[in-house]
Amino acid sequence: MALCSFSSRLAMEGFTVIDNTFLNEFLPQATGDDVKVYLFCLNMCNNPNLEDNCLDTICKILSLTEEQVKNSFAYWQEMGLVQIVSNSPYEIKFLPIRSHSGSNKIRKPEKYTDFNNQMNEIITGRMITPTEFNEYYSLIETYHIEPNALILIAKYCTIIKSNSIGYPYILAVARNFANEGIKTVETVEQKFLEQEQSSIEIKQVLSALGLKREADIDERNLYLKWINNYGFTQGVVLEIAKSLKKRGGFTKLNELLTKYYEQKLFTIEEITTFSEKRDYLFETAKEVCKTIGVYYQDYENVVDTYISDWDNKGYERSALQFLSHYCFKQSIRTLDGMNILVSKFYKLGLISLESIEQYISSIIENDELIKQVLDTIGLVRSVSSADRDMFKTWTENWNYSQHQILLVAKFAHEKGYNISYMNKILSSLENQNIKSDNEIEKYLNNISNSNIKNSKSQSQDIISHNYSKEQLTAVYDSLDDVEI
Repeated sequence: MALCSFSSRLAMEGFTVIDNTFLNEFLPQATGDDVKVYLFCLNMCNNPNLEDNCLDTICKILSLTEEQVKNSFAYWQEMGLVQIVSNSPYEIKFLPIRSHSGSNKIRKPEKYTDFNNQMNEIITGRMITPTEFNEYYSLIETYHIEPNALILIAKYCTIIKSNSIGYPYILAVARNFANEGIKTVETVEQKFLEQEQSSIEIKQVLSALGLKREADIDERNLYLKWINNYGFTQGVVLEIAKSLKKRGGFTKLNELLTKYYEQKLFTIEEITTFSEKRDYLFETAKEVCKTIGVYYQDYENVVDTYISDWDNKGYERSALQFLSHYCFKQSIRTLDGMNILVSKFYKLGLISLESIEQYISSIIENDELIKQVLDTIGLVRSVSSADRDMFKTWTENWNYSQHQILLVAKFAHEKGYNISYMNKILSSLENQNIKSDNEIEKYLNNISNSNIKNSKSQSQDIISHNYSKEQLTAVYDSLDDVEI
């Protein structure tokens, strides 16, 4: 008796570990009963000495006949996951799970005798090795392909290629068929008949591409995909093929037709318009990148990421050329940086070259007005963003004219004060609703030097007041609801 062991209760209430290889490679191809037998009996292995660990009990619990359970174990033995140790008494040993490569499966030699003989009759240009045969067996059992269906596939492949064809090609064709649900002799024959019926059309496509050879199975399948799945006509396929003559063959043709299908372009007119627009976008991309000083070998990603988006927003090439020059002058040398600029103009509703130029002209004119104010008040410097914000408040919010603002600027300069004091005067005028030139001049004349000095002193007193941090925080919080 073993020194250590699980109690029967712990064995029943614990966990059964399932290898991921079983879930990924074996379970999808097995029947429900086969999976049920494997998992339940794997669980029984946790308690091998239990009296119920026998064939009769397993049949009753799973509601299966003895023959069904034995057939399941025979299947798992062929898959290399169990070993039937004894038939009387019936005894099973579970084996370690290895990848579903076919090398770990036990097969009866006579099971594939007819299959082997037929394959040797078809592939006469070389010897079929045991490894190759084992790959065929694995394919049949994994994908549940009829052996005679695989024979048909191999025969067709040798016709297209040669009778010395390598087995990876046969396996690839068979897997593709199986993934389409083509696993029986009937469905394989139907598939090949469909390909043969389109052979004349495929030859025309090859000729349009400048290829003087027969189409292989992959190319025939591609053609059927374009016609049956994508919905292109033979005429459209031929026209696109002619545009690619001796440039990329079936691979490039498939890339283009797939792109047109994704773009929902099915007629020559639609495709031509799209292609012309694509050429336009590529030329725009090259010009923009050249102007800002960036270079790419392939502009596909530039078009997809930036140019197409800008074009969809309504920006024409002339506007993008102008903005790229703007970026260069502002030392913006990346497409991301230009994209930020374009986005800002777009939010302002500025899309056309004319509207962008008008906006920039208005900014320049506005800066010239602000510069007059700065010169009048005695400030020799460039216009800042703070100046623009303040000037916008005076003109747009408080509705004072340039002449009125210059009156206040001149008065402030004569009294020896800066732009902050000027803003204070304009704010006072706004609060008292003083809007006419005469009223403004009268208000300025009534301000005495002593009042100005007192006001300045009071301002200094206020600024030097020792407010607490909590008081300042309260004031700052109260400004959250103020709309700017």
